[in-house]
Amino acid sequence: MRAREVFLKRMLNNIKIQLFFFLLIICTCFSAKSYQEKYLNIVLEYLNNINEFSSSFLQIQNNNISEGVLSIKNKRLRIEYTSPNELLFILKENKAMFFNKELQEVQYFNPKNTAGQFLLDLFNKEKFLSDAKVVIGEGHFYVTKKIYLDDMLSSVEIYFEETPFQLRKIQITNETDIISFTIINPNFFPDLNDKIFSLANPLLSL
Repeated sequence: MRAREVFLKRMLNNIKIQLFFFLLIICTCFSAKSYQEKYLNIVLEYLNNINEFSSSFLQIQNNNISEGVLSIKNKRLRIEYTSPNELLFILKENKAMFFNKELQEVQYFNPKNTAGQFLLDLFNKEKFLSDAKVVIGEGHFYVTKKIYLDDMLSSVEIYFEETPFQLRKIQITNETDIISFTIINPNFFPDLNDKIFSLANPLLSL
């Protein structure tokens, strides 16, 4: 009889331990979900409130460094490289223009699945990051998601400084490349002229 009581007591203790860890896992999952939603909501609100934006940028790709100016207004994107080459990209949904100032060449193309389209979606599509994951660092955090760029699955990481809260860097990684795009001196009230976002052939106005 005593042996049976000991056995039942041990079994009850095991059940209590299992129940404790089960509840701990559930609480941890709910906490992580709440934490993810909190930061994603902050990011979505921040991006959705950006109607007009301009900043300098530093791009690093395969140890090559490029500099330029990024501008966004009315769901149009302008990326102007100033160094080492003078290149201009202007994009809107489903249409983009590339202008090589040094060679005086103009090309039009569909920006689908390009880095430019990703930037347009990031600033203009409210639910673009709804399936992203949040990773916390020291004084910063980033959201990450998988997307296709140039028909290649890529991991995108968008870094934010917490104090003051603002976008700092975008990094795109795939099996062949790592591209980092650092935001410098962001201006959220630049009062940009609509004409700089024109897709008209710049060679025709010379």
